[in-house]
Amino acid sequence: MGEQLGSPFNTLTMATTPLYNDKKLKIKMKNLEVKKNYTVQVTNLTTGATTSFKQRARGGSINRVINFEATGVTRTVVKTADGNIVKDTTSVATSDIDCCIAKLVHDAINCTCKCNKCDEDLKRAHKIHLLVMSAKYEAHTLASPENANAKVLKAKELCTEVCACGC
Repeated sequence: MGEQLGSPFNTLTMATTPLYNDKKLKIKMKNLEVKKNYTVQVTNLTTGATTSFKQRARGGSINRVINFEATGVTRTVVKTADGNIVKDTTSVATSDIDCCIAKLVHDAINCTCKCNKCDEDLKRAHKIHLLVMSAKYEAHTLASPENANAKVLKAKELCTEVCACGC
C-alpha cells in the first residue's frame, strides 16, 4: 500500500467523454511527455468500430474530439511511438438506453391498464438502469470492459418496446 511503481502509468490522468448523443468522443490526457508523439487507439467493444490517430502532446497533454460512435463500451489506449501502452481507459455511453428508460418510465406513469400489469414497465426500467450502473462500475472501478459490455448488451436487449397491458 502506498508503493509506487516506477512507471508514469499511475500518475497520468485521462478521460474519454461521449458527446453529442454519443456520436463524438472527447479524449483528454494530461501529464504526458512534452512534444512526444503518441498513438491513440479507440475501440467500441459493443459495435466493433475502431479508429486510431497519432497526436503530438502539446504542453504535455492531448485534448481532441473525434467523430466516433461511442454508444456502448469504448476502450481508449494511448501508446508511445515504440508501442508501449501509456494509458488504457474505458468509457460507457448509454444515450440510447437512457432514452429507453425514460420511455418505459413515461409509459408506466401514464399507463391506463385496469390491472396490475402497469408496474412491468417500471420494473423493466429499474432493471435496465441497474444494468447500466453496474456496467459503469465494471468499466471505471473494476477495469473490466468485457463485463461492462455484457451488461450494456443485456440492457439493450431489455430495451424492447412491449406493452404491459396484456391483462
